[in-house]
Amino acid sequence: MKKLILSLVLFTASLSGFSQELEFGLKVGISSDKMKLEHASTFVSDLEGNKTYNFGVYGRFKVKVIGLYVQPEAIYNTRASNITITDNGVKNVFLQSASYIDIPVLVGLKFLKVFRVYGGPNFQMLVSQKTDIPAGKVEFVKTDLNKKATGMQLGAGLDLAKFRFDAKYDFNVGDMGSPFTYKGNAVSTQNAMFTFQVGIKLFGLL
Repeated sequence: MKKLILSLVLFTASLSGFSQELEFGLKVGISSDKMKLEHASTFVSDLEGNKTYNFGVYGRFKVKVIGLYVQPEAIYNTRASNITITDNGVKNVFLQSASYIDIPVLVGLKFLKVFRVYGGPNFQMLVSQKTDIPAGKVEFVKTDLNKKATGMQLGAGLDLAKFRFDAKYDFNVGDMGSPFTYKGNAVSTQNAMFTFQVGIKLFGLL
């Protein structure tokens, strides 16, 4: 984690030498989560995504030589779903949630002075995990998700005065790990989420 933060700081510092516009600000948002279980062939699963909140900081650097901007962010985000496992007609319902520090590094294009489109990798660092295993169900065993995961973000934004509005689609490109096993079967998870964020520019340099 420390190495990733240091690399991000060095990356943004190097970009500032090639930038004609810089800005920094805060963001807050709401997400709609959708989890997918892999390797769950021995039972029927149904997943219902929850609404969660996120907040963090961003920096934006417009690169003179190519006319694009780069926007690294550090966002505290939670992914949560209600999971229903049905086996032989018996339903087990529980909540699975995990909180991450998301560090997307987005490359975008701004046009007509207010509209933006962008995309880039999202590096996810697990902070905490909560798996509400059904009480008295020895078939379930809680396991740990991967400490690190990688996703992708695609989105569009609108800049009005000091306010920044963003709509993002975030999805994982690999396995996030297994939060539980059922009858010895270790499931693996992938995630997708839609996020809406409102940001405010705190200060900028031209």
